[in-house]
Amino acid sequence: MTTNMAERSRTAETGSDVGGDDIIAGNVSKYTVLPAGYCGQPKKGHLIFDACFESGNLGRVDHITEFEYDLFIRPDTCNPRFRVWFNFTVENVKESQRVIFNVVNFSKTKSLYRDGMAPMVKSTSRPKWQRIPSKNVYYYHCPDHRKNYVMSFAFCFDREDDTYQFAYCYPYTYTRLQHYLDNLQRRNMDYFCRELLGLSVQRRQLDLLTITSPEDKTDLENSVMQKKIKIPKLSLNHVEEAGEVTDYGEEDVELRHSKRQDGRKQSEGTHKSIEAVVARLEKQNGMSLSNTSSPEEAFMETSEGMNNMDDAVVPRILYEELLRSYQQQQEEMRHIQQELERTRRQLVQQAKKLKEYGALVSEMKELRDLNRRLQDVLLLRLGSGPAIELEKVKPETIEPEPEVQKTFSEEANTSTYYPAPVPVMDKYILENGKVHLGSGIWVDEEKWHQLQVTQGDSKYTKNLAVMIWGTDVLKNRSVTGVATKKKKDAVPKPPLSPHKLSIVRECLYDRIAQETVDETEIAQRLSKVNKYICEKIMDINKSCKNEERRESAKFNLQ
Repeated sequence: MTTNMAERSRTAETGSDVGGDDIIAGNVSKYTVLPAGYCGQPKKGHLIFDACFESGNLGRVDHITEFEYDLFIRPDTCNPRFRVWFNFTVENVKESQRVIFNVVNFSKTKSLYRDGMAPMVKSTSRPKWQRIPSKNVYYYHCPDHRKNYVMSFAFCFDREDDTYQFAYCYPYTYTRLQHYLDNLQRRNMDYFCRELLGLSVQRRQLDLLTITSPEDKTDLENSVMQKKIKIPKLSLNHVEEAGEVTDYGEEDVELRHSKRQDGRKQSEGTHKSIEAVVARLEKQNGMSLSNTSSPEEAFMETSEGMNNMDDAVVPRILYEELLRSYQQQQEEMRHIQQELERTRRQLVQQAKKLKEYGALVSEMKELRDLNRRLQDVLLLRLGSGPAIELEKVKPETIEPEPEVQKTFSEEANTSTYYPAPVPVMDKYILENGKVHLGSGIWVDEEKWHQLQVTQGDSKYTKNLAVMIWGTDVLKNRSVTGVATKKKKDAVPKPPLSPHKLSIVRECLYDRIAQETVDETEIAQRLSKVNKYICEKIMDINKSCKNEERRESAKFNLQ
């Protein structure tokens, strides 16, 4: 056990270089996650993960930062492509410690986590399961993890002595199910029957439960036993040779005896057996098929006279079973016709939707053409002169809005937010010489049009950041709000507003979407937004320091 934990610790210290779901061999057992380069005994706040219990599932944990962990779940037995369930515990926490858990190898494309569902959590002091607030749960497609689906949720530990347990939903273990079935079986209820159907791959019981009234249960067993008996093939020659029979049981024995003498397996279908019985009864009673509306009526009419007949041709049990089989076939035929009608209606609806979709596609093409023409007209009105460098202009109309978001969970997911493409002319509103970018952010119309002719994503993003925040705000902020690791005594600066960062990404996305439709290229170019803004902040701080040096030099000269 000690060697296993040491090996896992070494794996965690090296980061996530060893990736992939194929190396996950078993659940983690009291696994302590240590930061990279740390040596010594674990301290409070170094989380200990455990999934070695019934219904537990957690195969690997990677330490990303002090607040973030990547979790890998194990696939289902005999189904390596299905990865959904997780259930694990966390201990050795600090009070008020905030973390983000990323379950990075989900296999489902659609999940209820997108529609408000949240993972379950409980602790030793609060043993009742509760859901994490849905505002702290995010489910998205992440290209950084083999294009798998990732579920991230933020959580704050509030008691140091508690052990916290997280699960996909309410767990229901195999042991609990067996105890419940054992309690039901000990009551000896007439309407409940439990049978062993087989064993699973892991040698666990597969129970067959039958719940019905005692009378129906007896009828069910009799019908099952009757259907196990193979019906012999009947022929008119055999009936003529058999002569008059006064007892149903004697005729049944004679038919079975003739079957054993033949030694051949009969494979007549139910439909052919019914036709043979109807033809035989018609010959005996002098009836014709033209006088009856259906074979079922022929059966009913014949059954009335069979009570008074001494020379019955077919055993009553065989006759009733054939009649039941015929009725079942009629019922199945009705169900099939209903399914065909339902499928036909669905196909008609799909055809209508495809027709409407084609009309929408053609209309969208016309709107795009109109959008390009309007942009060309606007560019012609602005003139063909060189665009003014927006990096040198400080916006006067935009008031800085210093917002400090305390919820770090929104900041953790800003790098994976990709807005949906929207036509430019439909999205941005022009009013009184201002352009509305969204979320109450307005910029000068002339500067906005000059920004559209800027070459390169880097220059475009930097100029747009200056237009939205201004240089006075940017020089005192950072993108993530985390202190740099290059300086030991560095003080973290307030982070930029998340909704304004999303506006910058949306504007850049609209610009990139007009140039390419490749999702991979769009994702790569959007992932550099934070880098561009960081470079701009560094440039502003550098220019401010140079200005201070010039002022101090002038002062010294004076």
